Amino acid sequence: MKNNRNTKRSQGKRPDDSFMFPDRDDLAEEDVRFNFPLDDEYDADGYDNIQDEVYDDYDGGHYSEDGEYDYEDDRDYDGGYGPEGGPDRPSRSYGPEDGSAGPRRGYGPEDGYDGPDGYVPGSAGGGNYGRGGGNGRSTGRGYGPYGEASDGYGPDDGSYGDDPEADLGPDLSRISKRERKAYEKHMEKLEKKAEAKQAKRGKNREILVVMYTFIFIFVATIGYFVYYNTSLSKNIINHPGNIHIAKLQEKNTRGRILAADGSVLAQTLTDEAGKETRNYPYANVFAHVVGTSSINKSGLEAANESDMLISNSNPFTRAINELKNVKNPGDDVITTLDTNLQQVAYNYLGNNSGVVVAIEPSTGKVLAMVSKPDYDPNTLVENFQDIIADEDSKVLLNQATGGTFTPGSIFKLCTTLEYIRENPNYSNYSYTCNGSISLSDGRGGQQSINCYHNSVHGTQDLAGSFANSCNSSFANIGLTLNASKFNDLAAKMLFNQKLPTDIPHVKSNFSLDSNANDWLTGATAIGQGNTTMTPLHAAMLVSAVANGGVLMEPYLVDSVQSHDGGTVKKNMPKSYGNLMTTSEASILTDMMTGTVNYGTATALSGMGFSVAGKTGTAEVDNAGNNAWFIGFAPAENPKIAVCVLVENSDTSSSYVAVPIAQQLFYAYLK
Repeated sequence: MKNNRNTKRSQGKRPDDSFMFPDRDDLAEEDVRFNFPLDDEYDADGYDNIQDEVYDDYDGGHYSEDGEYDYEDDRDYDGGYGPEGGPDRPSRSYGPEDGSAGPRRGYGPEDGYDGPDGYVPGSAGGGNYGRGGGNGRSTGRGYGPYGEASDGYGPDDGSYGDDPEADLGPDLSRISKRERKAYEKHMEKLEKKAEAKQAKRGKNREILVVMYTFIFIFVATIGYFVYYNTSLSKNIINHPGNIHIAKLQEKNTRGRILAADGSVLAQTLTDEAGKETRNYPYANVFAHVVGTSSINKSGLEAANESDMLISNSNPFTRAINELKNVKNPGDDVITTLDTNLQQVAYNYLGNNSGVVVAIEPSTGKVLAMVSKPDYDPNTLVENFQDIIADEDSKVLLNQATGGTFTPGSIFKLCTTLEYIRENPNYSNYSYTCNGSISLSDGRGGQQSINCYHNSVHGTQDLAGSFANSCNSSFANIGLTLNASKFNDLAAKMLFNQKLPTDIPHVKSNFSLDSNANDWLTGATAIGQGNTTMTPLHAAMLVSAVANGGVLMEPYLVDSVQSHDGGTVKKNMPKSYGNLMTTSEASILTDMMTGTVNYGTATALSGMGFSVAGKTGTAEVDNAGNNAWFIGFAPAENPKIAVCVLVENSDTSSSYVAVPIAQQLFYAYLK
């Protein structure tokens, strides 16, 4: 009987479905390389007018010779797809059993029909045009709409197979003009689509290049702004050549510099004629740390100049003053400096050339900073030429931050720490001191490293060697240390690098080559050799020990306030991080306490509070000794850490530096 389902509707589920493959819904558009024209090429009954044959949805049936349609057919077609392996094909041309070579057209749907032996269906078998017929076992081009019989089995992605002739497209000599035209039109459309896609791809690439370029520029600009604000801005703003500073000086009177207790350290006085004079009430006492604002601009006067030339006082008052053509008072800089402690440090340093630095370990606040020789900033303009006439003069140099000195035995703090790290059984260390040790100088000779005044310390453990500052023992320790690790520790202790502070300073230096001779290695271990450091650096190291190994960044400015007392900005303590572990800091504290209790700093015992410290006497060529003391108190709950240096001393630190430290502890803690 007739198949009354043979209508246009049965040609496919979408308008662009091929009439031969009605169920190709899941076939991607790019896999369909040729579709027959639709509505205008079918008659009202749904028959194909392009050719004689009548096709129908594949349902396992066929047209019989009398024109009746049978829905099922048990005939086994010669070489075709029989019922044994899968459903019949609705085409008139059936190939051999393996499904590889239909005699002419070999139409096959996208999944490939099972053959008599039950071949596994391929995926996307009907996707591409070609001459080869797939066998249903692999996902080849499968059965192209007009593929000629051939082996041409394709790969799994439905692309061309191994047949070199497989990509020739349909045999145009075997199809009608209308079909050929439709095919050519379709191919032209695909080519245009491919060209458009390629052009779009190229355009997208250009857009991406431009986009990433702009992103890079944006990120780089933001990065520079951050770097400028955090690192460069203050130096640029306070640069003497900055025109902005000169304009501010015309509008505002320079603000004051105050101690932590409110004492005026620097101020601007204006006479009746309107002439301004910078005045320093404490004269020489704060000379280097406060600095000067005119000739030889230095210290806080230079570092915080912009703060003092900006006025944040009452806006109404400022407006009135501007109308009257009167300068507004600049903001005040409130320092961390302790007036009394600074005065004590200055007085007890006396006529010695040297340095005193005092820091609050838990915050990093600088409590005192004295450097000698010094000058009176009130008369510097008059005396400037005489001062600079002496090229060797250090009068204008703040040696606390700008001078480097051989540290001597205070460096044994670092040597001890390295020995502890390399030797977990450090408590078993023992050495018998005879007053000196003779070491190879690398030139075939011997050189001695002596204890102070050749003192014989006898048998010493590590704690005893530290407390008595036994040079022989520490030179011996130095010979056992790994030079590379020693250099690493020095870097961890901030040698050869900028210190974590906004206070201007120079770098400390340390070097020890692994091939260094024994004498140089031993000398380095006792703080001689090529090692130099600033007093500020030494104060920071002992502050870290006092603070359980954590270094707080030193700072001098507590806040900036408007002239009428409003807070403009406030600096808070900042932690740099651990220089050592809490356990290591505790071990060093115990050894430093031993130095005070029975070692080289016994003058600090019996003060009513515990003190931890380390003395050092460094030999300097063609000069006297550098007498050092570093320490903190109370030892169990440190409030103050100090570094005292007396240059060109004719005696040891026990008799010069320690007494100054004693007065500092008394002044601050009593």
